Amino acid sequence: MISNFAECFVPEQEFYLDKISYNRIEKNEETQEYLLNCIDSLEATVIEDKVNLIVRRTVRFEPQEIFELTISFGVVLKIKEEKQVEYDWNSINLADEFQMNGNFVLDNIMSRISLLVAEITSSFGQNPIIVPPMIAQKN
Repeated sequence: MISNFAECFVPEQEFYLDKISYNRIEKNEETQEYLLNCIDSLEATVIEDKVNLIVRRTVRFEPQEIFELTISFGVVLKIKEEKQVEYDWNSINLADEFQMNGNFVLDNIMSRISLLVAEITSSFGQNPIIVPPMIAQKN
């Protein structure tokens, strides 16, 4: 783990919407009860002096009916010059680092994803599905 992980990056962050996928699934009339699942994943890559982080949230029901929604947001973070030589960035599991110490950037992304889930699910005339704006912790 890198102590003071947020201090490895310059303050400017470049956020972008990466992808949205919505698939409507026919409802089986027999099903009475559904379980809503949020599946989160992080993917981080190092390109020269920058880290590109993609956060993906999939919202789906068990049994697999009604819809499946996947939203991906990304952020580009520039590594500070002095930190570029301090760590071997290609050998670090950055997805785990962000999972454990990345609230400085994940809070913003997860708030955006939560908002989009609510907007998209409410666009069908139903109450919006509000999901928590935080990454689910690994068990």
